[in-house]
Amino acid sequence: MLLDMEELLARVASYPCRWLIWTGGEPSLQLTAEVTAYFHDKGYLQAIESNGTRPLPPLLDYTVVSPKGDIAYAKRINPKVDELRLPVREGEALPKISSLPEARFYFLSPVFEIDETLTRRNIAYCVEQIKREPAWRLSLQIHKLINIP
Repeated sequence: MLLDMEELLARVASYPCRWLIWTGGEPSLQLTAEVTAYFHDKGYLQAIESNGTRPLPPLLDYTVVSPKGDIAYAKRINPKVDELRLPVREGEALPKISSLPEARFYFLSPVFEIDETLTRRNIAYCVEQIKREPAWRLSLQIHKLINIP
């Protein structure tokens, strides 16, 4: 079911919030400058969580990019973001921060596996990498750690 802008605003306005976070799948496939301008004009702050493979629309107040694949391409498309989050498995080589889009914050996010032992190893690996390169920070999916689907 597609909603027009006013129907979407009515649904959003039923919640006591001022922030909208555009996420799910790849939001930059649907989110347009028209939508961000509309909600900006209504007084909402807006963030996006994207894979960084497409240009992001204007009027976003906070941008999170989690590149999957060609990091150099992501850097060309979105050279400056607020937060860069990199999913990591044990043993994966990390890119040099200079090869990534410029960001206020750089996060390593351990991949959560079906096998809990592998997940713990991914977490430990990320912690070790952060100790070696303190420009990185740790980003955990807390809901997965405490078994909330």
